[in-house]
Amino acid sequence: MELGPVEVVIFTFPQPDIDAGVITTLGETVRSGAVNLIDLVLVTRDGDGRVHIRDLEDDLPEAWADVLVDSRPLTLLSDADLEVAAESVGNNEAAVVAAFEHKWAQPLSAEVRRAGGTTALHVRIPRDTVNAALDASAAAK
Repeated sequence: MELGPVEVVIFTFPQPDIDAGVITTLGETVRSGAVNLIDLVLVTRDGDGRVHIRDLEDDLPEAWADVLVDSRPLTLLSDADLEVAAESVGNNEAAVVAAFEHKWAQPLSAEVRRAGGTTALHVRIPRDTVNAALDASAAAK
């Protein structure tokens, strides 16, 4: 089985529960076929500072059922990934750590490999950074 490209994203929230709209939208994104959800972990920190980790093999809340459309998820996220997520959440906060396969990019990636090429760089630029650059560009004109 060939996968890729794959990206790990950590979404953090200032409360211990993940908003239902986020869960619904994630499910819609997966069901659209644009991405394949390879791995998913919920990280929460309680009021006493203890970190709790729940993954696909645990009993996730019912709201997550529509997100998990692939019956063969892989365990891709490492302890180091989860440590970064845990450091990103404060007391009574939560994070969703997700590994996505970019399905839309598979044909292009396969053709690049067939032609002897490789992906030399893959960088995701956060929305806030893009907006700041656009604002600076507009102000310079």
